[in-house]
Amino acid sequence: MEIITREQLMDDGLLVIAGPCAVESREQILTIAKRLREQIGIKVMRCQLWKPRTNPDSWQGAGEEGIPWLKEVKEKTGMIISTEIVSPGQVALTKGVVDILQVGARNMQNFELLKPIGQDPRPVILKNGLSATVAEWMNSAKYCGVDKTILCERGIRGPADAMRFTEDYNSALVAKHDFGMPVIVDPSHSAGRRDMVGHLSLAAVAAGLDGLMIEVHDRPDEALCDAKQQLDIASFEKLMKRVRMVSQALNCALDMPKSEGRRVVSPGNQVTPRTDLL
Repeated sequence: MEIITREQLMDDGLLVIAGPCAVESREQILTIAKRLREQIGIKVMRCQLWKPRTNPDSWQGAGEEGIPWLKEVKEKTGMIISTEIVSPGQVALTKGVVDILQVGARNMQNFELLKPIGQDPRPVILKNGLSATVAEWMNSAKYCGVDKTILCERGIRGPADAMRFTEDYNSALVAKHDFGMPVIVDPSHSAGRRDMVGHLSLAAVAAGLDGLMIEVHDRPDEALCDAKQQLDIASFEKLMKRVRMVSQALNCALDMPKSEGRRVVSPGNQVTPRTDLL
């Protein structure tokens, strides 16, 4: 399998990743993949096989059984596959099928997981922890390989409880402009409700961030997990038209002066908080 690079993923200007919260069956994932690719033009699909759940009695995902289904998705649609890795052995297990390794919020500082991910040549999507600082996020990116990591803002836990989590666009913008990192946003997990996903998506694009990861299901009300936050395909298609309009209007980025504190972190650099932000 040819290794796709981070630069290739970001070539289109706005990276959009879509797919269900979890892979439930061969039929489900193939149906969604074909509609996303042929109907909407999505190139990258989230295909979560392993689902770390707060409640141990909750459904945990299709697991290893679903790997052949992802291979079939690639062969029939040509889509790029992103999958969350939750244990070190899954890095080798997904070679030849999965193009992008994803690290969830609760594993952001699971360093024994990040080490083998960093040794693999595939690009990484690294979500922020529920209360992580930008410096901690960046140090985790160093474990994964800074030059191949895309950061993903998925919301933080705080006193505000209007939605499930609060999107921390402040930290996302600091990571992008001060550290030179590509940053995408996951509005589905922060909202926890599908009617707010579109608003958060447009806010992320208007802020000049680099992309979106959105949960989309062909029958969201029947989804085996996180049903309330997943969009149906028709709603996602409408949202993408609005997203592209905003993105084109802004030329995919705001014309803002670069911060004097901007720096790109290399693997040999120590990441420390900026004192002027304290």
